[in-house]
Amino acid sequence: MSTGGATSPATGGTSAPSTGGSTGTGGSVGSGGTASDGLAGAGGTGTAGRVGTAGAGGPLGDLTKVVPTMGCGMDPGQAVNMAVRATIATMGTKPAGWADSVCGAWTYMREYYVTLPTGYDKTKAYPLVLEGPGCGAMGMSVYPLTFNGNASVNNTVIRVGLSPPPNTIGHATNPGEGCFDDKEGDSSVDWVFYETLYDHLATTLCFDRNRVFTVGNSSGSWFSNELGCKYAGDATRPVRAVMPNTGGLPTDMRYVPTCTSKPMAGMWIHEIGDTTNPFTGNKVAIARAMKVNGCTIGTGYDDTMFTNFPIGGGNPDTTCKKIMGCPDLYPLVVCALPGNAHGSHDNVANPGFSTFITSFLNPPLLTP
Repeated sequence: MSTGGATSPATGGTSAPSTGGSTGTGGSVGSGGTASDGLAGAGGTGTAGRVGTAGAGGPLGDLTKVVPTMGCGMDPGQAVNMAVRATIATMGTKPAGWADSVCGAWTYMREYYVTLPTGYDKTKAYPLVLEGPGCGAMGMSVYPLTFNGNASVNNTVIRVGLSPPPNTIGHATNPGEGCFDDKEGDSSVDWVFYETLYDHLATTLCFDRNRVFTVGNSSGSWFSNELGCKYAGDATRPVRAVMPNTGGLPTDMRYVPTCTSKPMAGMWIHEIGDTTNPFTGNKVAIARAMKVNGCTIGTGYDDTMFTNFPIGGGNPDTTCKKIMGCPDLYPLVVCALPGNAHGSHDNVANPGFSTFITSFLNPPLLTP
């Protein structure tokens, strides 16, 4: 199910394709940044065709500081305040024995939509929000992050809507439904998409590497959860927080990607009786986040303690609750909704995710 209130796509140019290849050796090492600025140098071209891994720069360091990308100062070459379509080339190889029915070499042109905020300043490092829709929807059908008809964070962040891969991918689960490759462990084609697109955006747009967020609905929610699991604290393409609506993390070992042990923030929305994507999937994701974050009260959703996290938008203050005993830099919020439906929950997600992102714009989560 795609979310309501989607942005309207504008006709945009196709980005210069970067190459794909999950098994590539990467490019030549770039010049690298300094340990003080945390910037990475420009990578070369990987032998498998994917953009090479960026040169080893300094660590991201203090998460309360802004770490701008190399794209700062570059002309983005597109209009602002509208979703502009682009594509990027990805390729790689799926080994035999994984969950999907199609193995071997693959090549996909992947679609995405970039929305720059009104008044986009190419010298200002904005938060970057990557959004994935549900099965059968495209990258323009994502949460607008507005509510009550008024702009919220959509004019203070760069939003990138991601389209799922084509149906020819041969999913073992949800075949032919236009879903993300979210049940394929480390062999997922979506990891090459994320890495290739991140590298491209980092050289063309000005965003803060310390504030990259992933948002998703349904299949996009699984994708969001797994991106955070796999890339939280990554030295090159870090994810700071996940914001999934329904979905979760898989438990079948054929589907589970290799995850980091680094902390991350998160906000989860789910009807507790959802029979399409049971709440247990997000419970797994929440418990994992609590463990890597070093939260001190309980081990998961069922035995922790909460405090209200008001989100506005006409919702009661009790709609969403923040888990107590977790680090301030990595807040964890759960909106456990009554009911048994599988919906996009726009009335909660748009103000909720906006409020959550806004918390990273103020101390102690960010300083100039």
